[in-house]
Amino acid sequence: MSTLELKVYEIFKSKFTEQEAATVIEYIETKTKERVEENTDIFKTLQTKDLETLRKEIHTVFSTKTELKDEIHCLELQLYKAIFWAGIVQVLAVLGGLLAIVKFMLSK
Repeated sequence: MSTLELKVYEIFKSKFTEQEAATVIEYIETKTKERVEENTDIFKTLQTKDLETLRKEIHTVFSTKTELKDEIHCLELQLYKAIFWAGIVQVLAVLGGLLAIVKFMLSK
């Protein structure tokens, strides 16, 4: 027994019989252990729920990340196509301009 337990035991022993004091101390210890076990169970339950929620959020983030990567890849391909076609249009415009100049010079 600790010093505090001995003091409490002596206080109870002065008011009750030795057996009654021991019973009261035992009751207090039992109730305290029960409360600690209850709180431990509640904490474990909360911890498990928090971990499960965190796992779900991480999975969601990774899914979103994968979707974004796919979308970026598609946009990249669309950008390359747009650049290619813009280049083709520019080449055709330059060729059209050259043909117009040649036609104009040949007509005079």
